[in-house]
Amino acid sequence: MHTTLMEKKLAVIFEGNINNRLGVFNAVVNRVKHLREIADYHIDVFMIQVYDGRIMAKLRHANPPANRPTIIVADGITINIRWFKRSFCDALGHKFFHNQPARFLHFLRIDLVRELQSYDAISAHDRIAGNVAAACHKAYGVPFFITWHGTSIHTEPTQDVMLKAITAQLLESATCNFFVSRELARLARNITSKPFKQEILLNGASAQFHRLPQQRRDALRQQFCVPTDSKVVAFVGRFEAVKSPNLLPEIFALIKRQYAHHITFWAIGDGDMLPQTKASMTQAGVDCNFWGLQMPDKMPEFMNCIDVLILPSRLEGLPLVAIEALSCGANVVATDVGGTAEAVGADNAFTLDASFSAKAAHRAAEMLSSHIDQQLPPDVSWTATAQKENAIYKRWLNAN
Repeated sequence: MHTTLMEKKLAVIFEGNINNRLGVFNAVVNRVKHLREIADYHIDVFMIQVYDGRIMAKLRHANPPANRPTIIVADGITINIRWFKRSFCDALGHKFFHNQPARFLHFLRIDLVRELQSYDAISAHDRIAGNVAAACHKAYGVPFFITWHGTSIHTEPTQDVMLKAITAQLLESATCNFFVSRELARLARNITSKPFKQEILLNGASAQFHRLPQQRRDALRQQFCVPTDSKVVAFVGRFEAVKSPNLLPEIFALIKRQYAHHITFWAIGDGDMLPQTKASMTQAGVDCNFWGLQMPDKMPEFMNCIDVLILPSRLEGLPLVAIEALSCGANVVATDVGGTAEAVGADNAFTLDASFSAKAAHRAAEMLSSHIDQQLPPDVSWTATAQKENAIYKRWLNAN
């Protein structure tokens, strides 16, 4: 019996962490939120949450989760949590076999794959969820789509032959691959020589990230102790090697020399490299306010105070932080990695080499000295992405 589109069901799955709702978590919630507004079919969301068993928790000096909720709600989206305990053997499997065969046999054995068999299609995000979707396709014939956000394409396949082979298999077998930037799609062609189906689905900014009225922006600056005549230059991100926070002291010092007026420097985030970044900032003679990790609902306020955001990442897919900053009226200077230039413009993205700090500082000083109003491309929006994604699903669901 033929079912109507309204009777069709789509399962969205991703690996995430209930305590970290940034990055892919944020992207999935926004994609689903905007998709549901226009979709004629039913959408359920599942998150794979990994936690440490007793032995692994001791080895990692971590505490096992006190409780394991099976459902959470994020921005109005209900997310079904499927917990997986990482045992000592799983950790060894990850270290030596990378893709943890035991983990996926576990999922196959415990119902997640069987649970997904009732859906008409699966939309997975990145490799871990993609493997679960592929297992469901193999066992029950459910078609699957994979969204590739970054690391699973631009980093992991270049570091290990086995991961490259696994990723290639997923690219080739997926009904369609979605890439969050054109550059990421180009890099995927280096993983396999075989043909695969692809579409570009760019990230966007959440609705709360928008330029506030000037009176409100001025009040926020006063609240955050920014002098009236000061410009704000900031870094927002993880203090980890992939984000290159070690370059910030030099870049900030160069901007300070090139811009004659008052500048307030901010660094927002946390990570292993935070202590050494603070020490280097002091050595460079830069007075920087380190705000630590902020709650997501506070970030639009911070973004509306920033004049120039510095993003010196080594690797990116399509950085949400750049899109959010631009949506709030900030200018962005960044490294030319992944799809960053697609969002910030080629004039504001520079190769990460020995000259990057000087070029980034010079461009930032130009932005502070003159009125440069960066604009996001019209296709960098969740609304545009949802319309394109919905058309793809409708076309496929109507045909099957």
